[in-house]
Amino acid sequence: GVMLSSGVTFAGALRATRAGAGRATRVLARSSEQLAGSHSLQRAAARLSRADAEASRGEAAVPAVSGVDPGQRQTLLPPEPDTDELVVRATHVEAPPPRAMDEGADLSHEGASASDGRSGGGTGGEGASAQAAGDQSAQLTPQGRFRAAITDDPSFQWRVPSSRFLVRSGGDAARPDTAGQEQVARTLIETLGHFGIDATVVGRVTGPHITRYELRLAPGTKVSKVAQLKDDLAYSLAATEIRILAPIPGKQAVGVEVPNARRRIVHLGDVFQQPPPDWSPLAVWLGKDIAGRAIGADLAKMPHLLVAGTTGSGKSASVNAMLASILLRATPHEVRFVLVDPKQVELNHYESIPHLLTPVITSPRMAANALQNLVKEMDQRYGMMSLARTRSLPELNRARERRGEPSLPYVLCVIDELADLMMVAPADVEDSVIRLAQKARAVGIHLVLATQSPRVDVITGMIKANVPSRIAFAVSSQTDSRVILDHNGAESLLGQGDMLFSPLGSSKLQRIQGAFIGEAEIAELSDAWRHQGEPQFSEELLQEVEPIEGEAAEEEAFHPDEDPLLEEAIALVAQMGTASTSMLQRRLRLGYTRAGRLIDMLERRGVISGYEGSKPRQVLISEADVPRILAHLSHDADSESGGVPEE
Repeated sequence: GVMLSSGVTFAGALRATRAGAGRATRVLARSSEQLAGSHSLQRAAARLSRADAEASRGEAAVPAVSGVDPGQRQTLLPPEPDTDELVVRATHVEAPPPRAMDEGADLSHEGASASDGRSGGGTGGEGASAQAAGDQSAQLTPQGRFRAAITDDPSFQWRVPSSRFLVRSGGDAARPDTAGQEQVARTLIETLGHFGIDATVVGRVTGPHITRYELRLAPGTKVSKVAQLKDDLAYSLAATEIRILAPIPGKQAVGVEVPNARRRIVHLGDVFQQPPPDWSPLAVWLGKDIAGRAIGADLAKMPHLLVAGTTGSGKSASVNAMLASILLRATPHEVRFVLVDPKQVELNHYESIPHLLTPVITSPRMAANALQNLVKEMDQRYGMMSLARTRSLPELNRARERRGEPSLPYVLCVIDELADLMMVAPADVEDSVIRLAQKARAVGIHLVLATQSPRVDVITGMIKANVPSRIAFAVSSQTDSRVILDHNGAESLLGQGDMLFSPLGSSKLQRIQGAFIGEAEIAELSDAWRHQGEPQFSEELLQEVEPIEGEAAEEEAFHPDEDPLLEEAIALVAQMGTASTSMLQRRLRLGYTRAGRLIDMLERRGVISGYEGSKPRQVLISEADVPRILAHLSHDADSESGGVPEE
């Protein structure tokens, strides 16, 4: 009897303990239905499972009761709670959402009170385990107690907006005017016949805005004769502009591109699609070629892009289509933007999207700072790649992931008007652009440079040499076309998105009708990203870069009005009776830049005459004047430094 009484008492204590454990388990189960991904509560559930196992072993240790079959001892186990709630005894418990984290103390307290109040001193560790699990879950939640703007935690899942809101062209717009094209073909043959050129139309390709007529010339006919008749053919066809390809690259035919009587708008929705799997997150869709095929490009492989054209040619619309193409498939973990908009109206739609590294930059001076800091970022990434022994950004990111470090995103810098920056800070902007264009492609930093002033002082030779991929919209002259593409042809474009694309590694120009995206579509796309989080700006990108001590000393040595060789140059030109940059280079053994700077100094001081085209400069002093001029220069230098006292 004593043994039976002791066994029942001990079983009751175990029943109470198990009831407390079941209550704590239900609390954790309710939390697990809301958010997946945390492993902190997994340990708490494991402790509860071990407590259940210990309880089972304790029950198994209860002495045998007289008159009770050992096979029936399971009747002494505590019954399941009388409730309809599901009791989960799992080895993996999912974390509650952030709101539940705010209530984590209450949930833990409930488990602790249940354990402390009913265990009767049997097992008191379960409540403490639940309390510890609640504290850990509040610390290890990926989003914390609030939604972070940008998090490096890869568990934060961005939702890429759907492309269903993009406008698409109707089916009737795709039907070509067959009768009109046949009439144009007959007119071409008749006009060429008037000038003694025998040709036949062997094919035509119809695009959204032009139709290319392919002509086969009679044997012995010079191809150049057709190119010389461009204006005559345009006159006979009553066309605004025509473009002649003599010959078509890769074909035994001459191409005559004639504008369609009815042009069709190519919307971004008409060409946007999933790119090939080997393309980077910087894949963009440019538009349709003359055959109606969608043309895309990977900015990471270009690796930089120059976009130029006159006002109204479609340059800004093309830049917007590129940005929208990236935003429709790349998250802020993959791509970050630095947008420079000196005109303040072209890129303001993208303000406050989470992809931005800085606010949209409108100040030329701030833009120069951002470019210089991107150079510093480039150098830092190269240091990381050197330590990791990698050669590209994808390889570096794989190495960082193996070490448990967050991956580095691509950085795309878009400058909407390069000419404005070159006017304000030409030296700083050009140096930074050249350095980035030369080296930044391997570390995932890429440039899109746009301008409506395709001049040689804006698109310099160094910029062209390091930006191999180019897009030319309609320009006013052949000179501007050659500045952009090194070829003629852009002067014959029609405007409104008509472009010539020169990709890296190809000498063939592709004529494309650029994709158009409206302001309403851009606003909807930007709002879809803004609703998911605010941008995490990098303030360091806008700070002014302090020059290195060696660089500062070099700049002081070559001040526009100061040079250690100025006195020697004055004496030399007075002795020689002539002054030129090449003479200073030979006599003083200088580079072209420094010799030219000395010539400018001599002109400002009245030593030589000004520039008069092909005429040589005149020396305005004699050798007898040299000591007086040198003494005057020395006196001015002492006065500026405070070496000569005032009388």
